[in-house]
Amino acid sequence: MLSLTLPGISAVGKWNIGRQLEMLKQRIDLLKNKKYEMFIKDGRFVTSLEAVALFDRIWNQLSQNDTKKISFPGQIIWVNGAPGSGKGTNTRHIMRAMGIPIRPIVVSELLANSPDLKEKIDQGKLIDDDQVTLCVMERIMEEGLAKSVIVDGYPRTLIQTEFLRLLQIAVPIRMVGMVLLIDEKTSIQRQLSRGQSAIEHNQKVSSGKPGEIIEVRKTDCDPEVASLRFNEFYEKTHPALRLLKKFVDYHEIDAKGSFDEIKLRIFEALKEKN
Repeated sequence: MLSLTLPGISAVGKWNIGRQLEMLKQRIDLLKNKKYEMFIKDGRFVTSLEAVALFDRIWNQLSQNDTKKISFPGQIIWVNGAPGSGKGTNTRHIMRAMGIPIRPIVVSELLANSPDLKEKIDQGKLIDDDQVTLCVMERIMEEGLAKSVIVDGYPRTLIQTEFLRLLQIAVPIRMVGMVLLIDEKTSIQRQLSRGQSAIEHNQKVSSGKPGEIIEVRKTDCDPEVASLRFNEFYEKTHPALRLLKKFVDYHEIDAKGSFDEIKLRIFEALKEKN
């Protein structure tokens, strides 16, 4: 039987009994053999047993160090988007619109900076939900009680989205979801353009001009691979991200057009509820 023991929860707030009962009811509904898709169709958010187990494991690991209090920022902005949607550039617009001075937490950089995880990536292995989630949560906790932080690249899967729902139940965090969307043609064009720019930059650096060699992604050099990456986002990641609208201030942004047009859309979307 799964438990939701939350050592250290007093550091950030008390566990809400009413929400506990709500979660219990959700789990009972699942045990009655109702299909997950039925709840989504009805507009209800159901927490899977796998997500509850993931939450249990991650929270217990975060709680192992008695000298480290479990604390989270008051607000977390989860930024995600289709390949080539300009997350890096547009994250700066989000920072400006919301007055956030702290550098964004970029999940891809976190994974690359971990020797163990980078080795798996280099071997073509997938990083499982436990490892990614623990890595992200530990990094967020480093910001302590900051007012707001931005996380670029999480969640990516359904179970990761459900984990965030459980986290929000456990801890009084305001969450905002920003998802940048573009069409396939634009995505492929931008990925290939980014790859070509990186290649030209590296050639200049190699010939003696100042600068550092930057990584050239395989997806930025092959139209077929770029298309595959785009389709994987819309088939796997986008459905998981859309579940965020059940419990966060959620926005989908059309990221096609000029920088000024996209920036205006982001500012207008955030004005609606801020």
